[in-house]
Order: sequence, then structure tokens, then C-alpha cells
Amino acid sequence: MIKLGTTEDIKKAIKKNKMTVIYFTGNSCGACEVIKNKIDSFLQNYPNIKSYEINGEENLKIAYKYSVFSMPVFLLFVEGKESIRTGKHVDLLSLERSIDRYYNMIY
Repeated sequence: MIKLGTTEDIKKAIKKNKMTVIYFTGNSCGACEVIKNKIDSFLQNYPNIKSYEINGEENLKIAYKYSVFSMPVFLLFVEGKESIRTGKHVDLLSLERSIDRYYNMIY
């Protein structure tokens, strides 16, 4: 995942890609890194999805702008619209199936 640090960076990423993952993480979040690694692993099967990471603890205003109040939060934007939002209690198999469904519709 590519690290982002501004709202403008996020807007540009969402606008230029048909499918974009924004993953909000935090320094004091034990589950964040484990979940991120698993998401990174299955996203390798979807080469057209661009994935980005932002530290929500270090960028509180950005986190609040996207209604992220605890970490981690996974957001999938499809053609500029938020289509999937999930947090630390994510069912990774269900998430991958949902991503696969969107991916097959777009590509």
C-alpha cells in the first residue's frame, strides 16, 4: 500500500482509479498491521485495484472527514463512490468475495 498524508492525495487517488482502497491505520493499533498484510495478500489477485494507506492517528482531520473514528477501517471506492466500508471485525473471506464481485463488474 502506498502511504498518503493529505485529503488532496486521497481525492486524487480516488479520482484517477476505477477501484481504490483507502486503509486507515494507527500506531497504537495491534490488529491494523495483521489485517493490512492479509488484505495486501489477496489484493495481489486484483492488479487494477490501487491501494493506499493513511495513518488516522497522525491525520485526525482526514480520518474525521471520512468518518473514521477507530482503526483499522477499510474503504473501497468504485468509480469514485464509497462501496465497501469495514473495520477491525472484518470477515476477510466475505470482504474478498465482495471485492471480487465489484472487480468482475468493472473489469
